[in-house]
Amino acid sequence: MCALRTDLLAVTANPHLTTEPLAAGNPDAAIAAVLVHGRDQDPEWMLDVARRIDLDDAVSYLLPRAADRSWYPGRFYDPMDDNEPCLGWSLEAIEAAVALTGRPLSRVVLVGFSQGACIVAEHLARRPAPYAAAAVLTGALFGTPDAERMPVGSLDGLPMFFGIAEEDDWIPIEAVRGTVAAFQRAGARCELRVYDDPEHGVNDDEAAAVRGLLLNLLDRRPEADGPHQNAGLDAPRR
Repeated sequence: MCALRTDLLAVTANPHLTTEPLAAGNPDAAIAAVLVHGRDQDPEWMLDVARRIDLDDAVSYLLPRAADRSWYPGRFYDPMDDNEPCLGWSLEAIEAAVALTGRPLSRVVLVGFSQGACIVAEHLARRPAPYAAAAVLTGALFGTPDAERMPVGSLDGLPMFFGIAEEDDWIPIEAVRGTVAAFQRAGARCELRVYDDPEHGVNDDEAAAVRGLLLNLLDRRPEADGPHQNAGLDAPRR
């Protein structure tokens, strides 16, 4: 609906909340990951990423579904209002998926690809909270190229992984670098990996990096879950 029926959005309920997220992995696992798909995709597409992460016995996955396979109608660098109210609805859908995990935020990892990565980044910037970790795979903060974005609060050591292809057709690398810098200024501990793979997708190295975030969380005692204790990542690197 967000991509196709923009004339009716003002009078309809949040279309991204009309279907429940897809559940996968171990429903009784101590930790959860919310996996957010991109434009023209669905939760099943992100299931392939979960399979390559290969922690189904140890992680409960929640995969929200965008209405009409799109979280918002425009591009992430369009003026903010051009993507409303879909952008706001998308953020509500992520928050609803997090709530459905039933885990404390300190045991939840957020992962997004492309449109989903932009939504994850925007969610953390607008609503900073003590999540366990986040992975922004080919995504950036919303806003026009001349806008200097900054999270509204401290992220206090949040481990974040960013992956981007140097020549990606959808997400300019400089937007990703600016996003990394913004989250670092807000206190997140960020790692950036730049790839020469031309494919717009989640590569095996990125899947392995997400696996690393989850394994790090599994190794951490729940009672030790202060502000991202023992959860650091390296500084951005090529």
